[in-house]
Amino acid sequence: MFATPFAKYTPLTAITLGLVLTIASIATAQAETLRAESGNPATFNSQLATLMSTYSERDHGIQMQLSTGQNLAMAGVKVGAGRIDLSMIPTELTGYMSEGSRMYASMGDQASAAAGNLRSLFGYVHGAYHVFTWADSGIEDWDDLAGKNVYIGPASSAASSAIERVIEANTGMTPGNGYNGITMGWGASGQAFSDGQVDVLVSGSQIGSSSIEQYSLVKPIRFLGIAQSARDGDVWQGLMNTEGMMELSIDNTTYPNVSNPDGDIAMLAFTMMSVVHQDMDDDTAYALTSTLWDNIDEIRASGPIFTNLTIESAFTGVNVPLHPGAYRYYQETGINVPARLVP
Repeated sequence: MFATPFAKYTPLTAITLGLVLTIASIATAQAETLRAESGNPATFNSQLATLMSTYSERDHGIQMQLSTGQNLAMAGVKVGAGRIDLSMIPTELTGYMSEGSRMYASMGDQASAAAGNLRSLFGYVHGAYHVFTWADSGIEDWDDLAGKNVYIGPASSAASSAIERVIEANTGMTPGNGYNGITMGWGASGQAFSDGQVDVLVSGSQIGSSSIEQYSLVKPIRFLGIAQSARDGDVWQGLMNTEGMMELSIDNTTYPNVSNPDGDIAMLAFTMMSVVHQDMDDDTAYALTSTLWDNIDEIRASGPIFTNLTIESAFTGVNVPLHPGAYRYYQETGINVPARLVP
């Protein structure tokens, strides 16, 4: 008696199906989707996050759901609370989070608990706060901000906190007490400036930013640089003593169509760092770190804003310990890690 074709092939079919299901389950286990947030989509941190999203999927099968234009002060808390997986935040935020001060004052212990869960992958100098107006606005110096509408960043953000202090250092004025502090999302601020709803625009951008250049190509602009008299005051000294903040200068040739006279235009510069939750899988943190540095030549070739991004400066602006996965990467590549950052 001959076996039917069904009987003959059932065992093989079962084995094949089992193998397919096993392979599918392995692929599913290997695939990973991370939630990430970044700030102004036109600036360094969002552009770098976008590139990392592309390379992490290509090289490691890690998909990244990236949401740009977010308030980075809240993004840091979200990472520490485990609500998102990755963000790039200004260095000074971790101090405010730990203390529960400034934009975190109303959050009780939530911010400080989140700060304790943060671990880093790398850091960098992000850029500087460019304070500028149209050259024909009648605003010649800081005192002319009196009564004007000044965009100071998203509400309760690291940027708005820093910008308020820059203006106070130069004028003694605070929002609502001398000038009108306008808060809104980064994306809407440019249109508000172009429409005349905002007299002065402040942008936390890398030096030579194409987004700022676009304004100067419309018509001449004027920058407000840090006044020498401001440098001696307590407000400016407090900024200089804040981790991750420094002074940086440009001149009137950095951007086209600038009406400032010859000489340095001093600005407040700041650093940022990539942070994850301490419970992130070591291999994932390792892969994310390698995503950046293994592709650094390609990243630097993609635009001049990345020229100064090097692995030798990987710990610039980093003030929380490295994630063990990131630490392993730096050990394997022979990069010396400062003792304060060893996990």
